[in-house]
Amino acid sequence: MLLQQYHTLKKHCISLEVNNQPKKEIFQKNTLSSSESAPTFAEFFEINELKAQAQAKDTVILQLKEKLRSLKGDITERNVKREVEEIETLNIELDYKVTKLVAENEHLKQTYKQLYDSIKSSRVRSKEQCGDLNNKVNLKSAEVSDLNTSLQEKVLVITALKEQLNKLKGKAVLTEAVSLNPIDPELLKVDVAPLVPKLRKNRTAHTDYIRHTQDEVATLREIVESERLLSPLNTSLDYACKYTRRIQELLMIVLVLLNKEKN
Repeated sequence: MLLQQYHTLKKHCISLEVNNQPKKEIFQKNTLSSSESAPTFAEFFEINELKAQAQAKDTVILQLKEKLRSLKGDITERNVKREVEEIETLNIELDYKVTKLVAENEHLKQTYKQLYDSIKSSRVRSKEQCGDLNNKVNLKSAEVSDLNTSLQEKVLVITALKEQLNKLKGKAVLTEAVSLNPIDPELLKVDVAPLVPKLRKNRTAHTDYIRHTQDEVATLREIVESERLLSPLNTSLDYACKYTRRIQELLMIVLVLLNKEKN
């Protein structure tokens, strides 16, 4: 609205200046001619009238120019104000976007931190569980090794008792009470060697070791039970039979635990 008014006044001012220019030229000519010859009363009156009109139009032109400057200042101020408002609006939008991005960044940082802490704690728990499982396997292996050692000792005790019984009752009595085919001492030996140090943390090696030990103990139990059937009154054989059965049960438990830990 102001811009349109400004352009209208500017055109009007230019039009007045154009219209006033010929009158100024006439006035200047009359002034020059008046210096050569004295004007008449009519000419003098016309000159004064033209001069008054020119002054009036000059005044109007000055007023219009002042008005133009005022309007131009208002338009410039309004343009500056509008630009400032647009910049402020843009700054507000940018501040909102920055605030939103900062909030999203903080949320992502918290999420990643929680994930990292969760993974770290899971790794620690897994490491602890693996350590516990390895300790259990080592304990079971040591227990099985102790059982094998104890079994071999029991076999030696049984053999020694049989020899003492043979000496006490005599060869004829022992031959009559016991089978005609006595147990070969080599059969009573359990062919199980301890695991080498580098395989003590190998689950597959432990599993194979337990199964091999089971086979050896099963063979020994069959031999002891066969001998026990032939000598039912021999309490040492009865004890050895129960002992081998207990060893088999323990080996089965250890094997089940190893399979669970492996899965």
